Amino acid sequence: MRFDHSAVEQVLANVEELGLVSEVERGEILSVLTPEFPYAAMLQYTDSVHAHVKVDDVDALPHGKLKELGYRPENAEPGYVKYSTDAAINLIFSSIPIAQDENMPGAVTLSKPFMDHVGIDMRDEAAQTFEAFEDVPARAAELGWREVPQGGSTPVHCCHTQVKSKHWVYPPETWQGWRRPIEFAFGTLVIFDKKMGCDLRPLDPGHPLAQQSAPCCGAPAADTADASAE
Repeated sequence: MRFDHSAVEQVLANVEELGLVSEVERGEILSVLTPEFPYAAMLQYTDSVHAHVKVDDVDALPHGKLKELGYRPENAEPGYVKYSTDAAINLIFSSIPIAQDENMPGAVTLSKPFMDHVGIDMRDEAAQTFEAFEDVPARAAELGWREVPQGGSTPVHCCHTQVKSKHWVYPPETWQGWRRPIEFAFGTLVIFDKKMGCDLRPLDPGHPLAQQSAPCCGAPAADTADASAE
């Protein structure tokens, strides 16, 4: 897909002005759309990208201002909302657990709001798209990034949505320009009327707590709703 860089830059400038992403995070997201992006070969098979931002309270977001900017709320659930834009970048905000890190004491140290991950949405299920998606682990190994797969034999469920499979990649500590995980999601986004369970973002295999038994599938930290880690 050909991205309108100026339109994406404007969306991210607006979101930064609202205090929802930092200057560093804005730069990370923009770098996804450049030829220097480590996984740039996959972009021609990408329908959209999304930034998933963790916040203290979704209800306290500046929803009125986001709507005034023309961003459209979708798939809203308690503690979760997705804003779609016309710039091929979507904004997701959540205050419920969407990652294994969040249910592991001592694993999360970032103050909110912070960008949990950037997502690369590979919705087309054509053979060439799947081949590009399946090249992600080899590319990660070539770069020295860590990788964790999800799905494949069974779909990946995210609250009331699902895709066929995902590859999560995590930059090495020495990598310049990236700090946060990147999600590659393959397959049509299927939306259900009810919750179908969830598969939380995996813990970075390089995390100091990675050898512990990490919670999965919405293991409760409290009586929270199921998460969507899209």
